[in-house]
Amino acid sequence: MPTTTETIARGGEWLLQSGEPDDVFTPERLTDEHRLIARTAEEFVANEILPVLDKLEEKDWSLARQLVKRAADLGLMGVDVPEEYGGLGLDKVTSLIVSDRMSRSASFGATFGAQANLTVIPLYLFGTEEQKRKYLPKLLSGESIGAYGLSETGSGSDALGARTRATKQPDGSFVLNGEKMWITNGGFADLFVVFAKVISDDRGAGAPGLDNGQFTAFLVERGFGVKSGKEEHKMGLHGSSTTALIFQDVRVPAENVLGEVGKGHKVAFNVLNFGRVKLGARNMSGVKLALDRSVKYAKERRQFGRPIAEFGLIKEKLAGMAVRAFVGDAMSYRALGDVDRALESVDRNDGARVMRTIEGFAVECSINKIWTSEALGWAVDQAVQLFGGNGYSREFPVERMYRDARITRIYEGTNEINRLLIPARLQKQSPALFNVEAARDALADRPSPLPRGPLAAERDFVVRAKRVAVALLGQATDSYGDDWKEAQEVQAQIADVVTEVYAIESAIARAEKMTTRGDGRASLAADAARVYTDEAASRIAAAVRQVATALTARGVDSAYGPSVQRLAIHCGVDAIMLRRRIADAVIETGKHPF
Repeated sequence: MPTTTETIARGGEWLLQSGEPDDVFTPERLTDEHRLIARTAEEFVANEILPVLDKLEEKDWSLARQLVKRAADLGLMGVDVPEEYGGLGLDKVTSLIVSDRMSRSASFGATFGAQANLTVIPLYLFGTEEQKRKYLPKLLSGESIGAYGLSETGSGSDALGARTRATKQPDGSFVLNGEKMWITNGGFADLFVVFAKVISDDRGAGAPGLDNGQFTAFLVERGFGVKSGKEEHKMGLHGSSTTALIFQDVRVPAENVLGEVGKGHKVAFNVLNFGRVKLGARNMSGVKLALDRSVKYAKERRQFGRPIAEFGLIKEKLAGMAVRAFVGDAMSYRALGDVDRALESVDRNDGARVMRTIEGFAVECSINKIWTSEALGWAVDQAVQLFGGNGYSREFPVERMYRDARITRIYEGTNEINRLLIPARLQKQSPALFNVEAARDALADRPSPLPRGPLAAERDFVVRAKRVAVALLGQATDSYGDDWKEAQEVQAQIADVVTEVYAIESAIARAEKMTTRGDGRASLAADAARVYTDEAASRIAAAVRQVATALTARGVDSAYGPSVQRLAIHCGVDAIMLRRRIADAVIETGKHPF
């Protein structure tokens, strides 16, 4: 792993710094221990999950339980939880690797994630010593199945608007009444992390004052009286259980409060925040699987007397998937590598400090969630198109992938919500740097040394794109003033610029590191970084134009738009030629080439 002497730029600080290759953790830096865990997970999925996918899709939850138990027996559950509770005590990158491999089966990946990420992590980080010793060993051994109950019919993204109530009793216990929706593992879980508003009397769910209740997390056993609704008829993820949870006078002991009464938002948002980076790895697993299946089909399918893999527009699709897989992996491993380094000085048993440290990377977590889920959506759509009519048939695997992928833009915070979180967190963590003075400084003419090396033009662009992001955010917050919170379209465009900057820089750093280490794939990696920068530069320019035009309409000096748009100019590359070269490497290897 990286050493503590390296720079850790969290919370968007990388917008103001140069992201050097040595400061960025990449997949090429995995240790032998990482690779051993990866191989164990890969073999488990290939040998024990993929052969029974159809049974899982028929809702055989006894089989799902057996597979969770088997994963736990192999040491794949709670790899980053201390050994004293039954985990392996390894780093966060290891948990990312496991999430990646598990998601070759999207349905089981969801089942596993609800246990390993959404139940184990909040218990480990916020639970009392008694709670951890009581529940963690059974969860980590697979004996007990967990689920996470946050969403409700009327409060999906607005989690704090939950209507489930927990009425405090004279003896200190609580009585839960209400209903949760869309709960993964809901049909067969044994333990639930449930969020409700604590009130002191028996007012009804719609009674005045309930919105002022204390939002609180609870550990609720099914044996307390939890009932599951019917299985949801979903578009995808048919092999994972998704039900409502019904709480009707469910009594929960006082000692089962998770964290503190009234502090449930800390549990809810921070756990989801951390889960977003792991979701990034799961999404990239889907992109690579879509690519692997697509290239195999393209080499076998013949039209006009030759394999369709030889056609330029098919190569364009294969290259696009490979580029996205390369960039997405660079982003996910960079973020978790930074988290691991930040945690080196933190006692891993101090859940509060661990979570505060992870919270410092909320911007990066949202960036990864948005980017990777949309990359996955693009990849599976292209895979269906490449398969043609067969892609629309359930007899071929990409139809299932297409349906399974759609949820990733919705759960663990919709992409719309995450786009709004990015500027909000940037302002909260670095308010002095994102204001009109900072915006003017970002646009000021300044001499700067030109980067050197094979990716010099891309390095130069990313430096200027960072200045663009600062100039947009600072000017927009000043111009909109009290109306800023309602300027969601502008916030989303700026979030897209920030996201693209992070993606470009991550790709460049990974490619440069591969070059300095003499990796035989370094030239191909540089091609991927060039292609992605070229594509992202066009999206950045479009976003800049829209925001600058909106700001000019609000009275900003007319010189602002041309100034910020000049910074966003990128000279471009022969992306068609580079994509063909990448596609040829994919076709030659028959799979994702990195």
